[in-house]
Amino acid sequence: MENNETLSESFKKELDAASTNTILDPAYRKKKLVLWTVRTTISVILYVIFWKYNWVKWSLLLTIPLSLFSLFTIIVSPYLLKRKIELTRNKIDEAEKLMTETPDE
Repeated sequence: MENNETLSESFKKELDAASTNTILDPAYRKKKLVLWTVRTTISVILYVIFWKYNWVKWSLLLTIPLSLFSLFTIIVSPYLLKRKIELTRNKIDEAEKLMTETPDE
């Protein structure tokens, strides 16, 4: 029984460590948003300057989706990670309850 408790505790410690990850830090996310804004602004300026070249227009087909995907991951990934951590905590608690309720054989 002690092995199960230590295993459960080690999982909880790992989840706590993941919760303090820099990806979930609001300051980190703000920094990433600022960098995304600067990068996108520079891209727009360069597109305006070089718009006369035909290949620049075609490169928008790649640039726009990548930029939107980058913004999406900056905004949504912390929410998804927090939700995944919470679901994992709940599963560990459920497994712990099952282990304590089940008689040892």
